[in-house]
Amino acid sequence: MTTYKTYKEVRNNFSPEAKARITDGANKIREELKILRTLREIAGISQEELAKRLDVKQPYISQLEGRENITLNTLVGVVAALGGSVDITIHFPEKEPLCFSHIETLLSR
Repeated sequence: MTTYKTYKEVRNNFSPEAKARITDGANKIREELKILRTLREIAGISQEELAKRLDVKQPYISQLEGRENITLNTLVGVVAALGGSVDITIHFPEKEPLCFSHIETLLSR
């Protein structure tokens, strides 16, 4: 019978340098996943301005930006408030991609 180890058990055998690299990489990925903050920064808009556009308070924007997971409705709402639109392309093996443009118009129906 094969015995499996958890990731935590395997990681305990890593050198301190390897553990540090893994932690640094994980932190970088977490920061990159903060999509809403990145979009707002690209648009050149402050949290306060975005809050005004969405008719919410600035701390709510800060909370949204800190999340690793967001709903499609939240993403579309923020992007629309920033003056953009959302297109989604879905890829299946051996099929033509399915493209949905201007998702905000589909969700507002």
